[in-house]
Amino acid sequence: MVDPITEADLHAFIDGQLDVTRQIEVEDYLAHRPEVAAQLMADMRARDVLKLAFADEPARPSRRELEAARRLERSFAWRQIGLRFRQAAAIALLIGIGWFAHDRAGVFEISDTEASPRPPAFVADALHSHETALLRARMVSQVATRAYDRTEILNETGITMPALPMGWRVIDVQVFPAHDGHSIEVALDAQALGPASFFAARTSTFAVIAPTVARFPTSRTVYWQSGPLAYALTGSAPEPALRQAAAKLSNSVR
Repeated sequence: MVDPITEADLHAFIDGQLDVTRQIEVEDYLAHRPEVAAQLMADMRARDVLKLAFADEPARPSRRELEAARRLERSFAWRQIGLRFRQAAAIALLIGIGWFAHDRAGVFEISDTEASPRPPAFVADALHSHETALLRARMVSQVATRAYDRTEILNETGITMPALPMGWRVIDVQVFPAHDGHSIEVALDAQALGPASFFAARTSTFAVIAPTVARFPTSRTVYWQSGPLAYALTGSAPEPALRQAAAKLSNSVR
């Protein structure tokens, strides 16, 4: 294993005080570090200039020697510039690709007019609660609670629940944890919508969000927010039907 090259090794290399083995190791070190080699060459040139300045009989280097030294120094300098240029070119290429993909929407990404807004955190809670409700419905050991007591829910959690549309049947009502406290999950047989879940929770962020669709591989969620209260209706029914039902629930809460 080669010992690490130290500052002392570099100074000894400049002064020609290394044995052959160590000199080869230093040369290999410099071959892989052009910026260090360029600085070393500048130090060696400064040393040689001092030697010439204080020599009894200054001996000027020949034109050939000077030109060779300049070529070597330029070589190290251009190698370093080339490295920086390649890095800059790579960054520019990545930025260019990003802007090209943004400009050519539909090839690499969804266009701004087709893209849905990023759902807030409570939508993930709603989807998780919906999936949990489906899981509970398949388990014989999980006892369903069909009592939909809006007053009790409000008193215990501070969450205002809507009046459900005529004909909707409550399958299960559960209190689940959410990002900002408690949430209510109501599993429903929503007539034409089929199996659906209604989610409600208090949030730490005050906002007003009109009913908005979030699409997932196996379901859709229409979510909205009224002040600190967030709501979501999740199911696999067609999007227009879910939107219409969500609008009725939203109006019922006001």
